Amino acid sequence: MLKLQSFILLFPLFLIFGCGDKLPPGMPKLYEAVLTITQDGSPLANANVLAISENYAAVPYSAGGQTDKSGNVRLLTEGKYKGIPAGKYIIAVSKTEANDIEKPATFNTEDEIKSYLAEVEKHSFVVVSEKFSDPEKSPLRLEVLKRKTTATFDASPKVRLKPPTDTTKR
Repeated sequence: MLKLQSFILLFPLFLIFGCGDKLPPGMPKLYEAVLTITQDGSPLANANVLAISENYAAVPYSAGGQTDKSGNVRLLTEGKYKGIPAGKYIIAVSKTEANDIEKPATFNTEDEIKSYLAEVEKHSFVVVSEKFSDPEKSPLRLEVLKRKTTATFDASPKVRLKPPTDTTKR
């Protein structure tokens, strides 16, 4: 009976604090990083954000995520661990939009899927300049210290470019 009472008393603490994500062996401590991405004075929603270590040999981790409607993103290391190791990072931001494409409720054949994807590709355009989306060109830098980090980056001006054509064979 004592075990049941202890469980009942401690269970709410597990709900509040959680069990935490176990980090893989050798991964350094992660610190919360919340970025805000803007473009032309407005939040940039649904943009992909990638943080790549400036010294990948010393800190071989990258983090990323997608911005919400307010342009905010909480970085995840390796796509699943909350936060990012302390260090200096290059920030890359990308976003592609497709206007006037209505997604069917269901696809009945593979040809319907291919046709839809071809339409999306035909009507898609990049809205963030390569200056920000290419990690080798991006001027955006982030230093994560051993505490919560917040930063705002501007990816202006908005562009409207056709995305590069995928030339790989499928």
